[in-house]
Amino acid sequence: MQVNRRSFLVSALAAGTFPYISVGDASRVAPDGKVRLACVGIGNQAWHDIQQFEKSGIAHIAALCDTDLEGKQCAAALKRYPDVPRFTDFRKMLDAMDGKIDAVAVMNPDFSHFPALMAAMKRGLSVFTEKPLAHTFEECELLMAAEKKYGVATQMGNQGHSEGNYYQFKEYVEKGVIDVSKLSRLCAHMNSGRRWHKWNGKVSKFPEGETMPAGIDWDTWLGTATFHAYSKDYVQGEWRSWFDFGNGALGDWGAHTMDTMHRFFELGLPTEVSIKDVTGWNPFVFPMQDTLLFKFAAKGKRPACTLEWYEGVKNLPKLPKGHKSAEWDDSIPQAGGASGSAKSKSLNPGKFFELSNGEVWFGGSHGSTLDKAGVDKKDLPSWPKSGSNHYKNFLLAVMGKEKTRSPFSVTGPLSEVFCLGCIAQRLNRGFKFDPVKKVIVGDSEANALLKGSKGTPRKGWEEFYKV
Repeated sequence: MQVNRRSFLVSALAAGTFPYISVGDASRVAPDGKVRLACVGIGNQAWHDIQQFEKSGIAHIAALCDTDLEGKQCAAALKRYPDVPRFTDFRKMLDAMDGKIDAVAVMNPDFSHFPALMAAMKRGLSVFTEKPLAHTFEECELLMAAEKKYGVATQMGNQGHSEGNYYQFKEYVEKGVIDVSKLSRLCAHMNSGRRWHKWNGKVSKFPEGETMPAGIDWDTWLGTATFHAYSKDYVQGEWRSWFDFGNGALGDWGAHTMDTMHRFFELGLPTEVSIKDVTGWNPFVFPMQDTLLFKFAAKGKRPACTLEWYEGVKNLPKLPKGHKSAEWDDSIPQAGGASGSAKSKSLNPGKFFELSNGEVWFGGSHGSTLDKAGVDKKDLPSWPKSGSNHYKNFLLAVMGKEKTRSPFSVTGPLSEVFCLGCIAQRLNRGFKFDPVKKVIVGDSEANALLKGSKGTPRKGWEEFYKV
């Protein structure tokens, strides 16, 4: 089946007759009626995702890949699937499993998403990936181009896009319950402790190299990233702290708080990014706190607007009148790897926006739905019931039965906003951005970072940057 699919793709692309689609096709299903899924990354969040795919009832876990198979974080998956082929290098997995898998779930660190996704898409395989889409602006561009070229189903793991948050927001904007012509202030925030806060901003160099535990495929773990010697301060989620590897709080939580505002207000790419209220800046890890302002040009009925982003335990946004700073909503996952309490004592991660007519709307993260200041939630207009969850939606799309709700064509520009914000955090300065030419204006150092850290891609990994 896989060989036929690849042959069809090659022939159709050569003839120029293969249209862009956002779903797979009905032939992409194993004889038992399930999608044969290969998993890149199998511990921590990846293990949660794998369990969700299995619960769908239409996924067959066909291959496991992780650069640290001997790590304790991989034990649960290996025990659950003792007879499933396992690999430490996704390239070897794709070669060995050619014709035996239908889709790939990429759930490794931020900076590692890109090469595995590109390699799978080039083989005509549908792909799911954790958020953010990629580590750099250029990688997001290339992944969107690959999605269009190869016509496979794609989905990013901002799970709220398959829950009430998505359906309510979509309905309210389309039906005019939220009047986008009156938007005046947009804000998203994440004020829990983060992994890098333990260093209190006092980082003056990269970690010294350490003796590497047995079993780690370090070269594959590094992937396209510039070389760094092994350190425990890079692994087990610690990579999120470093500019060379992670996308900070923006990449981690922006996808769950900004996503519906970005999509249904049709924000696209900003014209300017600025940074203020910075504490603990250094050129290696993300600051202790900062506020980012993303300016967006007017589009259609929507006026020009600014999206505010607040991060840092003490860096709270000024809340509009009527906003309820409620206790932690148990439906919102805790912030993994936080310093001290994983929950902010003062404000849930979430979003709010104000309209010029005085309306105030606010909501939490992930699938949390919106409230309107001064209105009891039971009195708000209804919205369509949520359909298949995010994981089943992807699998059904692989089978040609649904369209994904968070394809790369949608999540690419959102992730590019995060990438631009990370550049401002890395340099501790703002910049102008041309959303048509997709370049940072008048700042060559910042513009170079659209492609990532110096030395990226690492020698031997250049092939993945060709669509």
